[in-house]
Amino acid sequence: MLEWVGENEDWITPLTQIGTLLVWLFYAQLLYNGYRRQRRPRILINMGVGGEGLDSPCLVCNMSQEAVYVYFILLILETSEGPIYEPVTDCEVDAMGKDTSLVSARTRQGPVESGNYLELLSYRLLLERAARTGGIALNNAKPVNPEIDLHAMEFHVICIYGSDNQPFGAVRRFTLQQRGAENITLIPDSVDTAHKTSWQYRRQIRRWLKSYGS
Repeated sequence: MLEWVGENEDWITPLTQIGTLLVWLFYAQLLYNGYRRQRRPRILINMGVGGEGLDSPCLVCNMSQEAVYVYFILLILETSEGPIYEPVTDCEVDAMGKDTSLVSARTRQGPVESGNYLELLSYRLLLERAARTGGIALNNAKPVNPEIDLHAMEFHVICIYGSDNQPFGAVRRFTLQQRGAENITLIPDSVDTAHKTSWQYRRQIRRWLKSYGS
């Protein structure tokens, strides 16, 4: 065996070096993928405890490794009359029952540390707020006008992550589904919150910033 290796040393050595290089490249790729996962922002838009369905508070949770800066939060209420765009970065402090002298009670704009969350109003109050903007009168979360239907609530949380200088959007859509004559149920369309960074979406963010940002 040793004799065979000695006779074929000229081509065995380069193959060994190439194999070693491939192994190192494999481990380097694993390390890089792990680093990218740690650097990737992760925002969850979810229902909090303290109520059921529409009465649950809307939570924006930062599951990233670093802090994120929440620029603004936009609610798109989808109706049979067309979409209604409602910025919900600033809270209705009377509904929150908090000290209005505190900036944190008046707005949800600002940094959110890793593992922390922002609590918005309940989905019901956010729905009523958007409906008022669109001139739609509601009774128990249902339009008074029977010719108008409410389809869904889509949240766009626009953030900047860590030292990055490009904004991204955390997006989650909830379908409004009527169950029975009185009850309206909120059903998330997906298990997770989408993370949008495409250049088309960032152009949309710039347009929203001109209209709703500060």
